[in-house]
Amino acid sequence: MNINLATLSFDELTSLREQIDMEVKNRKQSEVSALLDTIKQKAESLGMNVDDISSLLNKKNAGKPAKVSAAKYANPADRSQTWTGKGRKPKWFEAAIASGKKESDMAI
Repeated sequence: MNINLATLSFDELTSLREQIDMEVKNRKQSEVSALLDTIKQKAESLGMNVDDISSLLNKKNAGKPAKVSAAKYANPADRSQTWTGKGRKPKWFEAAIASGKKESDMAI
């Protein structure tokens, strides 16, 4: 599409700019939404939530190593899988609770 801007009136140019600004805004929102969905999916696959990711990006923590909390719970079926008790509950933890286990049964 080739538009000769020199032939457009002032009102037409103003209207075109408003349309362009609205389209840019809509596309940006769409891109941001897609990015957030991707981040949420990846964080969930790592057993994290958006707050965990946000804290990693927080400028106060920039350049500092992340604090690693001690694990409080271990998967009864695979003791190498642990959880600190902070953030989103891992799927193995939720499954164990649903099967009748208690938090104290998984405490380290």
